[in-house]
Order: sequence, then C-alpha cells, then structure tokens
Amino acid sequence: MSWIKPLIFTILAFFTPIQGLLLLLISFVTIDTIMAIFVSIKMKGIKSFRSALLRKGMTAKIFLYLGTVILAYMVDMYVMGGSTFGIQHLLSKGLSSIWCYGEIKSMDENSMKLGNRSFFVIVKDFLKKVTGYKDEIKKIVE
Repeated sequence: MSWIKPLIFTILAFFTPIQGLLLLLISFVTIDTIMAIFVSIKMKGIKSFRSALLRKGMTAKIFLYLGTVILAYMVDMYVMGGSTFGIQHLLSKGLSSIWCYGEIKSMDENSMKLGNRSFFVIVKDFLKKVTGYKDEIKKIVE
C-alpha cells in the first residue's frame, strides 16, 4: 500500500503541463450544465430537472473530453516530442479549443432558448462598431 501515494503523485506530476486545459474543460462543462439546468427550470418548471440525467450527461462529457485531451497530450509527448511547429502541446491545445467551442455553442443555444440574441451576433456587431470607431479616429488624425 505504500506505493499508491507515490504513484498518484507521479501521475499528477506527469499531467501538470496540461492541468490548466483540464481544469478549463471541467469549468466549461460545469457552466454549460448549470446554464442548461437554469433554462430547463425556467421553461418547463422544477419537475423538468432530473439528477440522473445530470449525472449521466455531465460525467460522460467530462470523461470524454478529459480522456481525449490526455490521449492527445500523450501523442504530443511521445510521438511529436512535446512540440509541433514550435508550439508546446499543440494537439492538446487544439483539441481543448474544439471542446471549449462546442460548450460555448451549447451555452449560446441555451441562451437563445430564453429569447436572447446569439452571442456570436453580439460579438460581430461589437466588432463592426469598433472598426467604425477606428475609421473615424483615422479620419480625425489625418
């Protein structure tokens, strides 16, 4: 039994370079789940909330996301040598970005169910306004 503690610490130390990615994914899944629960209760009432569905959906997502990122990390380390095109853990970071985008899209869809505008439309409008201000500032400076 004395070997369990060092084994756990060794595994944790091995995954230290991607701990931020793993925590980020857990955070996104948790926020998306909380938002989905809120939307469900808001639209259908408290009876629509079921803990079994929550447990299945959230747990499966977390294991899938973390498992694939850990696998990508191992490919990064042992196949790619830790760096691809000069970027450390590129495959892990890319896969994490894809999973985070999926969660953001899910949060956006939940928000739109409540009658809000799409987050992506809001960002697009914001960028149009900022570029408009940029053009006006250029005119003033010239």
